[in-house]
Amino acid sequence: MSIKLYGSKTSPYVRRIRILLENQDFQFELVDLYNDEARAQYALLNPLKKMPMLDDNGQKIFDSHVIADHIQQKFNLPKPTLAQLNLVSAVDAVTDSLIILFYGKRSEFEISKDKLIFQLQLERIPDVLTYLEKEAETGAFEQWHYASIALMTLINWIEFRSLYDLTPYKALLKAVDLHRDKAIVKETMPE
Repeated sequence: MSIKLYGSKTSPYVRRIRILLENQDFQFELVDLYNDEARAQYALLNPLKKMPMLDDNGQKIFDSHVIADHIQQKFNLPKPTLAQLNLVSAVDAVTDSLIILFYGKRSEFEISKDKLIFQLQLERIPDVLTYLEKEAETGAFEQWHYASIALMTLINWIEFRSLYDLTPYKALLKAVDLHRDKAIVKETMPE
């Protein structure tokens, strides 16, 4: 069996897949999307130029959700419930908004509510984090499942990049702390 995962060590989407692949035999190929030559080489493999990408014996899979579903089926891992998938969608909304803001700043754009693209992200983040906070208060992330993994990778990425003040979201931070000592979490921590 030859499985190769392409991505970065910091991407929360890539990290989810690395965690799902715990105890599986796979190769992890680092991709530096900030390097023009590396990005061009990666584009030959993946026309979407997004991470992660999984190559399973020559079958390329481009989207983290499709990759996760493939891995869950292939290795007979628990499938997320509809409620868990909704939590993952909420986590993804925050992740995507923060990625837009991150790249906006990196591109030296003025991040303000005067620009619709940034206004939408700046409004979405606290709204969705408040929703996730309420879900965490009900225990939605106490068990280790795909939604918990998605939340863990998001929170760790936010902390690593200092992207957002999470202090008001005590239940979310507590939910992440429940799983912070897992070996796979420590092994895949962004650096």
